[in-house]
Amino acid sequence: MLEMSHGKCSYCECKLGIESKDVTIDHFLPKSENPDEVVEWENLFPACLRCNRKKNKREERIVNPCVDEPKEYLGVTSVNRYRLKGIDTQGIGKNTIEVIGLNDIERVMVPRMTEWEALKVHLEEIEEDLKEEGYKNKYRNRLQKIMENCLFDKSYAAVKATNLLNDRSYLQIKDYFIKENQWSDNMKNIEAKIKEIALKLV
Repeated sequence: MLEMSHGKCSYCECKLGIESKDVTIDHFLPKSENPDEVVEWENLFPACLRCNRKKNKREERIVNPCVDEPKEYLGVTSVNRYRLKGIDTQGIGKNTIEVIGLNDIERVMVPRMTEWEALKVHLEEIEEDLKEEGYKNKYRNRLQKIMENCLFDKSYAAVKATNLLNDRSYLQIKDYFIKENQWSDNMKNIEAKIKEIALKLV
């Protein structure tokens, strides 16, 4: 199960087993009301204790991490790049945010912000170094590490991927590398994976 979720909570994307993020197993359909589904693989998801408790036996229709494509239901707000917003007409995204508490400031939004801001600082440093010194392989390697930090197996990947693809420094650096013929196939592949993860900016 942890391999399926890349070692993360299936709901908030925090890394499980670190920072007091206890690993629990969530029954997507509550076991008390769905006894036949208790041990069904498709009904079991790794979750942090916070998300599992928040969800509990709530009956609202929410995003199913294995069946639904989250980007069809959830977006990132443009005014606060760490806050999620429901974008589907059925209200499933909104339900998910409210039931799971995906905009909990202290437990979810601040960690998202902390991780992205650290990456953003490095992006700005690379941009400045390129202006001062011109292209060097080490700058491409540094950018690639930042990009890899926004992939599926990393915590808060959806929000970090969204922010990266919409970040001015990232776009400037990418343009520079393309002009210098340094935008490698590997970086193209990483960016393609990031685009699969990223949510819509709304």
